Amino acid sequence: MKTIFSYIAVNYAEWQYFLTLKESEKLQYLFDIYEAEHLKGTASIDLSKFFEAVKETLVSQQQEQFLPQTEEFGADVDRVDVMIDDENIMIESNSLKALRFVSSKFMESGYILQRDKETEKMFRKDKVTRYLRVYRIINQVSGICIN
Repeated sequence: MKTIFSYIAVNYAEWQYFLTLKESEKLQYLFDIYEAEHLKGTASIDLSKFFEAVKETLVSQQQEQFLPQTEEFGADVDRVDVMIDDENIMIESNSLKALRFVSSKFMESGYILQRDKETEKMFRKDKVTRYLRVYRIINQVSGICIN
């Protein structure tokens, strides 16, 4: 019978980070990984608070225009479309600044993301905005970390 430790996968970058830790920090890191694996199976992803925080921040910055309005991109230049599932996040916007802001908010919320350029190519023909980014969700941690 496999224990929960059998399902923990550590990549090379995490291992190198682990080697730089002190003994007490290594134990805490192990407990954190155990807790993340334990919560992964029981907790579902709830992003309602995250999107509310992003919405409030974007509303507070409403006076600032991200790009000058042109007919080429339409009148709604500060609109950001986000589609998310269990494995991917797709962000589409006419503003590169807004796109970067939303993706950095995901990272600040503890999501470890990797840009997936191959999947972006699949969506390019159907996009209606200027910028499109597809990120693969690698993991979710409790907050920002050094790694």
